[in-house]
Amino acid sequence: MGLSELKINEHLLGKYTLEEYKTPLDRSTAMHFLRRITFHPTPEQLSSIIGKTAAEAFDILVGDSTESLPEATSSMKSWLNKLEEDPLSNLPNDIRFEIEGRHKSHYGEFIDWWLDLMKNDNFPASEKFTLFLSSIWSVEFTYDTLSLIPPPLLFRNNQTLRKNRIGSYKDIAKEITLDGSMLMYQSLFYSGKGSPNENFMRELMELFTMGIGDLQTGKSNYTEGDIREGARALTGWRTVAYLGQDGAPANRPFETFFMKNQHDTESKKLFQFGEISPINDDDNTEYLVKDKEVNGLIDILFTYKGESITRFICDKIIRFFVYSNPAASDLEIINELANLMLANDFELKPVYKKLFTSQLFFNEDFRASQIKTPPEYVIGLERMFDIDFDVLSGGYSRNAISKLEQVLYDPPNVSGWKGYRSWISTTTFPLRIEYSKELIDKLTDSQIIKFVKKFDNYSNPDLLNFDLISYLLPKSISSDRSTELFNILLNEISIAGWADAVNSSDNRAIQGIRNYLKRIILSPDFQLC
Repeated sequence: MGLSELKINEHLLGKYTLEEYKTPLDRSTAMHFLRRITFHPTPEQLSSIIGKTAAEAFDILVGDSTESLPEATSSMKSWLNKLEEDPLSNLPNDIRFEIEGRHKSHYGEFIDWWLDLMKNDNFPASEKFTLFLSSIWSVEFTYDTLSLIPPPLLFRNNQTLRKNRIGSYKDIAKEITLDGSMLMYQSLFYSGKGSPNENFMRELMELFTMGIGDLQTGKSNYTEGDIREGARALTGWRTVAYLGQDGAPANRPFETFFMKNQHDTESKKLFQFGEISPINDDDNTEYLVKDKEVNGLIDILFTYKGESITRFICDKIIRFFVYSNPAASDLEIINELANLMLANDFELKPVYKKLFTSQLFFNEDFRASQIKTPPEYVIGLERMFDIDFDVLSGGYSRNAISKLEQVLYDPPNVSGWKGYRSWISTTTFPLRIEYSKELIDKLTDSQIIKFVKKFDNYSNPDLLNFDLISYLLPKSISSDRSTELFNILLNEISIAGWADAVNSSDNRAIQGIRNYLKRIILSPDFQLC
């Protein structure tokens, strides 16, 4: 089987309904649920939600976002609050390269930390939602050709997204607008009175909140005038990114601060009726400008363009979690979710719960309809077989995901990754197979036995075959293919002798399981979730 055999059916969401799916989850539906909300469940996680309703499973999996944020490693803590000089500030080349080398090393350490959270994500699961928001509010570690965003800012951005992962999208917009990494990436770091930088304001509306045109009407959501007015409201904001930075307050490393002499204090008007009043010098302070102008600007966007924003975001949710290519006729479903989001003051959790507990979500047509993203593929392998690539070779997971063309916190542009069918190519497909084979080859005999013994039916080869297929593949397969896999698994061991062979770690059983896994990973549907 090869890349040409990888097919994804075209679907129309509009054929389905968001009415609640009330049937208790069986092995198949529980696996589908977990594949989409985690990077692949462990057998233990799977067992914990079988028999639950979708609503019960949702509450267990998603939580309420009051959980403590994960701590940085002790190594990361040594640099998370440490400022460096700006490497592009006319330093001698040897010093510049030394600083940039540290930034790159710290960036890799930060990404490895995040990937480790993905590998060990338990209930409530948070990392898939964090990745989703990160794919919208894109930030590039390497930007403007030579510039590097200091990794402590990337860490703070990541924690902000995680904290708000199921919260108010309006609150996310307010926090990320003054996020230090975003200020640098979108050049608000240099925006001032008389020369406002329009980059962020344009992307805020085009890519982060509402899109160029309304999904339903097609009418333009904003004008060039709206961009200019909004950019004026965002002048004067900086972040303490470098040692010895002009105007930076002391003892506030990597915090956002305000330069009043760079802020445009005149009135601004967006969408004809949304007005920000002029302010006097007494009101031109960090606290008041943040409240009246920055938050006021976001409030105007969400007040006057709320319907467009909720449609835009719900469309992205469906593309990321359900199906990557919804059609124009799917607007009925998008609108239903958008109306729910609007009625709940832009909260994401009610939308997620409605979607993830719906008949649409569990419909057979939407299983195996998504190509695994590089993190889903690589981290999924590690979670399936309970083996950490990075224990074998530091940075392996990060490098593998990057070679599969998703460099976390360094997308190709502010739009993020194209995704969908672009995840599979003549370059990346062979690499996926290579990584899978390498992992299975590195499994020790004892790890092979430990893996199958996680399944309650491991001593019955027929039932084990069924369990393994449902665990490793996203959809049921033909009886002929199941029989082929069954025979590979048995490896000429009798059915009656299978349990003893596994329990005694017989080489024939170990080799049969290893060959079985290799056969599975060569299957085109192993690329799907």
